[in-house]
Amino acid sequence: MDNFTRIIKDKTRREILIYLYNKGKATYSDILHDLNLSTGKLNYHLKILEPLILKEEEYYKLNEKGKQLVEIMLSLSNDKREIEYSRYLPQFLAIASLIFLFISGGFLAHEVNIYNEPVTSNPQAFYTIYSISIIALLSSSFLLYTQEAKGLENAMLFLSIIFPYAIYLNWHLVYLVLPAYLIVTSSVTFHYYIYELIPTLIYYFGILPKFINYNIRLMTILWGILIIFGALVNFSAAYLIDLSPLLLGLSIMTSRDSLKNYKILFMITLAIIVGGILFKMFIIY
Repeated sequence: MDNFTRIIKDKTRREILIYLYNKGKATYSDILHDLNLSTGKLNYHLKILEPLILKEEEYYKLNEKGKQLVEIMLSLSNDKREIEYSRYLPQFLAIASLIFLFISGGFLAHEVNIYNEPVTSNPQAFYTIYSISIIALLSSSFLLYTQEAKGLENAMLFLSIIFPYAIYLNWHLVYLVLPAYLIVTSSVTFHYYIYELIPTLIYYFGILPKFINYNIRLMTILWGILIIFGALVNFSAAYLIDLSPLLLGLSIMTSRDSLKNYKILFMITLAIIVGGILFKMFIIY
């Protein structure tokens, strides 16, 4: 075993073994030129590889032990790559979900029904694409809690300010498709669009907490952007107050570490929402 470990420890010897495994048999000249080796280097490695190779006339090929060793090496290599790829799968599923969610918004007509809800121009296409989006998002959330996820952490943070507006952005900025919002006139009424609220909640509470403390500075900037836009809307003559920043804040506050890192931003978010309600009720209306 120690001898085999010494043999495969060197990269060039591993390349020779894999080369012979894939080709079946090769001449000295083939190995020399295909692997771009010097004669001295090739002679040295062939000497060490003698327990694993056979020479029949002018051809070199692997013996049974050599084939078994290469198969083990390839198996371990493939397992490692599969593990690496699987760590990215939840992130890719979340991104795919966002894309499908955005596409589904294109099937909303520019009109509302008697319940003041957007009408779909092609219900079958909308529900099919929307369902794919939700399935991908739930799969992403499940995988994040069953395996280690690594990579695309900053991208996952960026998605936190896009998910609440995925359908909204594909419907010419009509407020009726926001996940949750308040209408403030002489009174305050709560409204939501269920087809945007569901994916937003899944992402905020099932996916984002896994990445929220990866880059505190970036998350602070992104949440700050939502707060600024919220302030501009809340303290304007418009009767709308978007609750997306509050949903983001609630998801961030689910862990003790996040509470410590983002407590001030959460308080600012609440203050802007309450201040906006008071401003609209007592000054505008």
